[in-house]
Amino acid sequence: METTRNRIRIAQLSARIIVEEGVREYAVAKRKAAQRLGLDWGQNLPDDESVTAALQEYHRIFRFHKQPGFIRRLRQIALEVMEFLGGFAPRLSGAVLEGTAGELQPITLHLFPDTPEEVIWHLVTANIRYREEPDLSVELDGKRTAIPMLSFDWRGTRVEAWLYPPKALRQNPKHGPRRASIRALQRLLAEESGNQRASGGR
Repeated sequence: METTRNRIRIAQLSARIIVEEGVREYAVAKRKAAQRLGLDWGQNLPDDESVTAALQEYHRIFRFHKQPGFIRRLRQIALEVMEFLGGFAPRLSGAVLEGTAGELQPITLHLFPDTPEEVIWHLVTANIRYREEPDLSVELDGKRTAIPMLSFDWRGTRVEAWLYPPKALRQNPKHGPRRASIRALQRLLAEESGNQRASGGR
């Protein structure tokens, strides 16, 4: 019972850290939360689903009127970027897709180029300034793999592009992060517009 309560406390504080401090990785936010609460990391850390639920609750309480429009705008921007990067099978992932993004969180895109240089050249020829970020470590085919990451700004919004190898696109969705293609994101935005009209534009 005590362990369950501690996990809830860590999940709730993790959500605040993610939103208010711009921490991107759940694992980092959970460790920070445990430290601040003076709790042991080992058996008290909640799973990622609990942190996502806590994020949704945070936005429901503190950003009730602002969050839906904010997320819709980020998803519209994400769609623009994905169409620009359409040759690399772009997928939206992370907080913008989940609806839990805060002011400090970027749009996260997964791209699947043959080589990272293809994406870099695409950005350069469009006069888009980019930054090479530290590689990310993800699990592919049962082993840890370094994934290059680029970041750039699009209409004043930070975008992070994770450059996966093409074979990762065929990875079983149950064994990887949730992703949305251009078509799936278009459907999501259309559904949101329909819901907004049905509710009288609120």
